[in-house]
Amino acid sequence: MLMNKQPELASNSDRRFTLLFLVASSALFLIVLAFTIYFFFFRQEGPPGGSGASTSTTGTFKYFSKLTGLPVKEENEITPRIAAIMVDNNPDGYPIIGLNDASVVYEAPVEGGISRFLAIYPEKSLVEKVGPVRSARPYYLDWSAEYGDSLYMHCGGSAEGLNEIDERDIFDANEFTKTPYFWRDKSRFAPYNLFTSSERWQRYYADYGGSRTVKDWDGWVFGELNSTTTETAREFSVEYLNRFVVGWRYNTSTQNYARLLNGEEFLDDKSNQIFADNVIVQFSSISVIDEVGRRKIITTGEGDARILRNGYLVRGTWKKEKSDSRTRFYDRDNQEIILTPGRTWVMVVSKNATLTVVN
Repeated sequence: MLMNKQPELASNSDRRFTLLFLVASSALFLIVLAFTIYFFFFRQEGPPGGSGASTSTTGTFKYFSKLTGLPVKEENEITPRIAAIMVDNNPDGYPIIGLNDASVVYEAPVEGGISRFLAIYPEKSLVEKVGPVRSARPYYLDWSAEYGDSLYMHCGGSAEGLNEIDERDIFDANEFTKTPYFWRDKSRFAPYNLFTSSERWQRYYADYGGSRTVKDWDGWVFGELNSTTTETAREFSVEYLNRFVVGWRYNTSTQNYARLLNGEEFLDDKSNQIFADNVIVQFSSISVIDEVGRRKIITTGEGDARILRNGYLVRGTWKKEKSDSRTRFYDRDNQEIILTPGRTWVMVVSKNATLTVVN
């Protein structure tokens, strides 16, 4: 009887072994499958470089915007077409709308002792409202030209600015002649009531952009801070004119700079703090050219610069070869300064301006 039961016992043992083998094999298969999916679909090369291409085998994305250094989904988003919009900074026009949606903001003095903005947006971004839109000045055209054949949106301009738009064949939308691509906000008074949106500038590109030549353009370099000659900068400020003091305060929790005006928080229409990940102070030769107080600002050549990112300040220089070439920033070792991915704010000030830094 015992000998008749041995084959049955052996059979049960074999079945248990087979079952354990199948379970282990299935678990191993699932692990390999999960790793394969992660590697081929999620893990890509990075981090960002100035060309928008991958520069390392570490990171989680393949493509990066030349505007911000941030990841984008498609290769054609690396070098987007641009909408460059003149935005007012007169306190009578506050609150300003749409600056926190911009990828890059240029700030420079105009007549009256205040500054004005040039806000840079990718064509395909989604922005409900930007403004108040104001008039053109020639030096902003040089910064807009750093982004290829960008769309320059404005409302009128100085005689010199309008002449340069014609002479240089700037792709522009002037509200005086292209009214449907802007609107007037009836809750505000002129001239601080003119606005546009991404829907409007995308429509303008569709209506007029087809005849324009697509031009490639170079971005800055984004990544980890490379300069060794740094100092801490918790807060800093610079006075434009007439006690118009612009400051920035580093927020350690958000790791960006919050904008201040005369020591007070600078908020948009939704009571959100205006912020930037990089703040560049570019010292330039600035002179008054007429009785109205319009300025001439030297945008080419080179000069002093201060670059602030991640709570650190780098002292260096800026260089721009010609009107449509990229302004680049270098430290004292003549290395191009690497910016942190995100929004960059360029403040152009007089070479005689005083920068006050709080460590």
